[in-house]
Amino acid sequence: MAAVALTGLAALGVLGAAALVIAGVSTDLLGRTPPAAIRTLAAPPAEVVVIDGGTLRMDRQVVRLLGVDPPDRGESCGTAADCGTAAANALASLVREKPVSCAVRGQDDMGRPLGACHAAGTDLSRAVIAAGWAHADTERPDLREAERSARAGRLGLWADTGR
Repeated sequence: MAAVALTGLAALGVLGAAALVIAGVSTDLLGRTPPAAIRTLAAPPAEVVVIDGGTLRMDRQVVRLLGVDPPDRGESCGTAADCGTAAANALASLVREKPVSCAVRGQDDMGRPLGACHAAGTDLSRAVIAAGWAHADTERPDLREAERSARAGRLGLWADTGR
C-alpha cells in the first residue's frame, strides 16, 4: 500500500512539473505566440506634458504616440517657420485640461513605450495626423487615410505647398 501511495505522489510530482514547464512556454500548443500584455498608463491633466508633436510625459513616464511621425522642432514647412513647435502646440491643445490614457503596445527604437493614447475620447494619433501635423507611420496603417485627407486639405505640414 505504501508503494502505491509513493507511486501516486511521484506521478503527481511529474504532472506538477510538466504543468510548470507548459505554463512557462511562450507559445500555445499550436505554436502560436500569445498577444503581448497591454499595459495601460493614465494621468490626470496636471501630470500630462507635451514634449513634441508625438510624445507625452505622463507622471514621469515618456510615451510615444503609436503611428505618429511628427516633424522635429525647428523644421520648417508650408507657412510655419517651425513645424515641430506647431505640431507640439496642436497636441497640447488636444490634451489641455483633459486626463490622458494610453494602451501601451510595444516600444520604439529608443525603448520608449508606444501607446494608443486618448484624451476625453479623442484618439490623439488620429487627431494630430488629421490636423496635418504629423505623418502616419507603419505602426498604424489605419491612419493613412487621415494623412491623405490632411494633404488634400493642405492642412498643417501641407499648408500652401504643392506636396
